Amino acid sequence: MVTNMNGYFKLSLNDKGVSIILYPPTEGGEKIRASELKEYLERVGVPFDPMALNSALYQLQDKAVSLFLHPVKIREVDERFNMVVAADKLSVSIRMFPPSEGGKNLTKNEIINTLKSANIKYGISEEVIEQALSEKKYCTDYIVAKGKTPTAGRDAQIKYYFDTNNNARPELKEDGSVDFFKLNTLHHCTQGQILAEIIPEEKGEDGVDVYGAVSKAREVKRAVFAHGRNLQISKDGLQLSSMVDGHAMLVDDTVFVSDVYSVENVGTSTGNIEYHGNVEVKGNVCENFSIKTDGDVFVEGVVEGAVIEAGGNIVIARGMHGQNKGVLKAGGNVIAKFISAAEVTSGGFVEAEQILNSKIVAGTDVNVEAGKGLITGGRIVARSTVNVKNAGSPMGASTIIEVGSDPELKKRLAMLQKSVGDKSKSIVQMKKVLETTMIKIKSGEKLLPEQLKNAKVLQTTLVEQQAQIQQEMKEIEELDKSLRGDDNAHINVKGKMYQGCSVGISGATMNVKSEYTYCRLIKKGADVASTNI
Repeated sequence: MVTNMNGYFKLSLNDKGVSIILYPPTEGGEKIRASELKEYLERVGVPFDPMALNSALYQLQDKAVSLFLHPVKIREVDERFNMVVAADKLSVSIRMFPPSEGGKNLTKNEIINTLKSANIKYGISEEVIEQALSEKKYCTDYIVAKGKTPTAGRDAQIKYYFDTNNNARPELKEDGSVDFFKLNTLHHCTQGQILAEIIPEEKGEDGVDVYGAVSKAREVKRAVFAHGRNLQISKDGLQLSSMVDGHAMLVDDTVFVSDVYSVENVGTSTGNIEYHGNVEVKGNVCENFSIKTDGDVFVEGVVEGAVIEAGGNIVIARGMHGQNKGVLKAGGNVIAKFISAAEVTSGGFVEAEQILNSKIVAGTDVNVEAGKGLITGGRIVARSTVNVKNAGSPMGASTIIEVGSDPELKKRLAMLQKSVGDKSKSIVQMKKVLETTMIKIKSGEKLLPEQLKNAKVLQTTLVEQQAQIQQEMKEIEELDKSLRGDDNAHINVKGKMYQGCSVGISGATMNVKSEYTYCRLIKKGADVASTNI
């Protein structure tokens, strides 16, 4: 016995005319749809009173109700069905209606043939059709055909088995200090170690709607390793491993492995160090010596009046006594316990607990918040932000802090843009002259030697100016990138900024005449203003 039936209806025919028997739903089934019933009666050609029909539907409760419709006499009505194609064309459903007394039942072939005549080609389920015919759940949706949605697939991915963060800042301890002895940012690796692995792409499957139209799955992306020397790819192309003991890093999605040159101290026993890779000094770098490398430099001890130039990061666990001749120059970040009487240039950020009487130029931020968090004396320049606890001194030590771009860079950018514009106009004119000259030559016109000479000079000038434009456009791009975000430059003061400090923010300047406490300094119009952090 079939349970959980939707409400449905059935025609009853006799000598007096046509009646409709209304059956209520069972066990939570759906009520008879008035619109569906009326449409059915119109299709079979039985007149009816809409108000009487609505009243009968409204009064229908637990028992079937018979309503006389019209004295018209009609032939037996066969079992029928309606077919609906979903808006996305990915499914077809049918709803069956019972026959009157003497009417014929539907067959599977009749339903299938109707589907095919409607051009339904894909995903027809004979099993569901047979189920519908056997269950006889009238006024109920049966999905008799299903399309297939395209599956998205998955792009290939590269999984790295080493720390790829080359800009990690040191973490503050609970007491506000930093353990600089644990700041080794060298990501060590050993020979044969797998550093990266490709998780292969998974292709998606095409979709097909019920009409047989194919929807192509999205193309998935493959992945290949980009890498430098000292690395090898497995035969299946899925693993990247180190060929040496060294240090791994990821730069612009390219894996590099550099050898690590490790020494106890840099001094008379080693001389100056020049190395292609990373340098690790377990002790100190002595006065007047130097380290130059295209990799990272990590010093566990102190740097005394020395010069360190690194293409990557410079980390000095116990700080730097520059003695007014020490220099740190890093393509990446500079991290030190303290920096005193030194000149520091970094492509990234500079991080220290104290900066004393030094000249600092940072490509991004200068962070002096841990420990005493003190900047006093010297000049600090950062492209984006300076975060400091205390700046200057109660004695009024002259301290300059600047953020944002140098106004001279903007002047340079404007000059280059004008130069490119002028050269471009000149090139257009030169091309016209040369084209005219070539037309004359091709037409057989003889030119004077002086005219030919001028044409050659013009051609040389054209090539030179085109090369100059390319060079200037490259510099414009670099300047534009450097100046981007300039309006957000600011200085965060977490403690005090004393009198004697000079502040510059994107060309606006201010001499500090009274103390500033826990605030943010920003550029407002042409002036420097204080606001809340």
